[in-house]
Amino acid sequence: MSEDRIEAGEVPGFSKEAWRQEIRARLQSLAPEDRLSAAEALAHRVMALPEIESGRGVLVCLSFGVEIDTWGLVGRLLSAGKRVYVPRAVGRTKQLHIHPYPCELRRLSFGLEQPKSSCPELDPQEVNRRIDVALISGLAFDGRGYRLGYGAGFFDRFLAGRPFLKVGLVYDLQMVERLPVEGHDIPMNAVISDKSMVRPLIK
Repeated sequence: MSEDRIEAGEVPGFSKEAWRQEIRARLQSLAPEDRLSAAEALAHRVMALPEIESGRGVLVCLSFGVEIDTWGLVGRLLSAGKRVYVPRAVGRTKQLHIHPYPCELRRLSFGLEQPKSSCPELDPQEVNRRIDVALISGLAFDGRGYRLGYGAGFFDRFLAGRPFLKVGLVYDLQMVERLPVEGHDIPMNAVISDKSMVRPLIK
């Protein structure tokens, strides 16, 4: 466990917004070569998951900004014959729509690329049947599998009650001891970083 993780975990009373500021500062400090090697290590760990090897449909968050890169991972999944799906967030409804990938993308003002609304998408009734593993990015995760996102709640609403495996993806420096948790927060079954994997809720 890194020193950063231990020190931050000992800070009492950190709010979600305080954690967001803390993690963003950590991410800004990463050198380009460290970002590249971390993304490669993460992709290797993900591809070695038994649930990835045996599964057919994988939902992947397309990374943007300072998030750990998932574009190379998407390429590996496609090369391995997996059916890849990516999310599209709709702000006015706070809902996620799920699209088969590759598809045509549009770049939002803050840098995120997501499918155009005109692209084919999964019927909501088909999501649970088509997806075996969801690979979810976030600003931070803790050892219990809880995720800190950007505050809009898209993924908590989408993941609630889903039967498929939920896996968080982060740099190791985004792992913290304990995040503040609210009733609507959905924990991951596993969290994978470039240096470690925790599986807190897998029996």
